[in-house]
Amino acid sequence: MKKILLSIIALCCTLMAGAQDSDQISAVLQVEDQTPQVFFGASALKSAIEAAPDHGGVITLTSGQFNAADITKDVIIYGAGFETDAEKGVFTTSIRGDINVNLPEGISAPHGIFVEGIWVTGNINVKSAVDGFTLSKSSFNNIDFDAPATRCVITQSYVRAEIIDGFDLYVQNSYVKERVMVMDDASYIRLDHCILTRNYDDTYMSYTNRMRYNCSNCIVTNTRPMNIQTYNYCIMTGVSNLNGYSATANNYFISIADVFDDGINNATYSEERTFELKNPTTYIGSDGKPIGPSGGIGWNKIPSTPIVKNLDATVNGASLEVDYDAEVR
Repeated sequence: MKKILLSIIALCCTLMAGAQDSDQISAVLQVEDQTPQVFFGASALKSAIEAAPDHGGVITLTSGQFNAADITKDVIIYGAGFETDAEKGVFTTSIRGDINVNLPEGISAPHGIFVEGIWVTGNINVKSAVDGFTLSKSSFNNIDFDAPATRCVITQSYVRAEIIDGFDLYVQNSYVKERVMVMDDASYIRLDHCILTRNYDDTYMSYTNRMRYNCSNCIVTNTRPMNIQTYNYCIMTGVSNLNGYSATANNYFISIADVFDDGINNATYSEERTFELKNPTTYIGSDGKPIGPSGGIGWNKIPSTPIVKNLDATVNGASLEVDYDAEVR
């Protein structure tokens, strides 16, 4: 949190000093307790990644639209959010195009790549063998693995299309609109407290042997689950039973009209929906919490970046004195 605050304060002070137009989108690179570096313009993210060390750089992005950039360093990236927070007056951080995670072999594992609070107009493509990659409170089309990445997490995010060729992947309290497919027989994908709206149709019949994953505490609204998948403590709205499915138990087979408290008879995504259950004390998961994204760690899309308020920066000789209030969102 301290590094995020330093980055935001450095950004605010730079803009107040008139170094650039105050409407210019910006990225701040913080490396331990070194003086932060500020980059401006649509290519600011790319410039910040290039300037970061192989490990340990923290990049904070303003709201606005940035050009896509490859993640070639073991970095942490914070955006302002993938949806507008009207109450706080905070707007979306958008990345235009695809993001490729492509670490050179010389960047040693384990890694701690962390991306939070961004809207990606395209896909997330994992091109290299990464050991430690988390996507939090973000939204993107597909996430596609071209290499056996391990210790990967998607949490409190909106996946607008598919998870393709996942390897070692844990999907938590997220919305997955389309299918989930594994890379090979050594792959392990677990979905926990998620919404999954589709996983199979005749177009993808040749891929059925790759649609293996474990689903627990989830709301599953597709009508054609497969017996190579495992479902436990899930709400299933499209089938009446899972007889013959191995290692599957404690599921609830109900109508979609009986699932959500908002009275909407479908699982369509919208910014306003919280996906609270109509009967949260009836449909309890393996952890004792309601099934679906409202249980577990909850459906919280607000990123961890604080809002800096009442910022007062003055020059005192060779020093810059900063007074501020920080509000956690």
